[in-house]
Amino acid sequence: MQKALVKVKGWGKLSVNTKVYPLQTLYAAGYAFMDKAYIYFDAEPGGRVAVWIYPKAKGAKLETLAMEFTDELLNYAHYFSSLKVNAESTKLLLQRALFSAAPSLAKEAEEKEIQDLIKELEQEEKDEQTKAPKKKKKT
Repeated sequence: MQKALVKVKGWGKLSVNTKVYPLQTLYAAGYAFMDKAYIYFDAEPGGRVAVWIYPKAKGAKLETLAMEFTDELLNYAHYFSSLKVNAESTKLLLQRALFSAAPSLAKEAEEKEIQDLIKELEQEEKDEQTKAPKKKKKT
């Protein structure tokens, strides 16, 4: 295991595996950390990203900032994974809330969906007819 935090001229460097923490998670954690430290990301070999941290407050400890940054990484990784898992449920809840507030929207949405399905079926029929081989007449 490599050393978690490397110190270089007042900066602390963390090496993060992007298979564990995707770039979206790194950016979110970095954004949340903007009031505490200067954050710089740099690509490293092997699918890793170097996260450089420089404290904004005098006397702030790099080790503490690095640990807080890794906490933010875990926080946002959990947030984004939960967001994916709950996306369909959230969508359904919002639809129900909107449709209960304005029932006419539900009817309009149903009618539009039916019309879209009919158009799809008609298009599929056309596609099948154009792809069907033409029969030759016997002479």
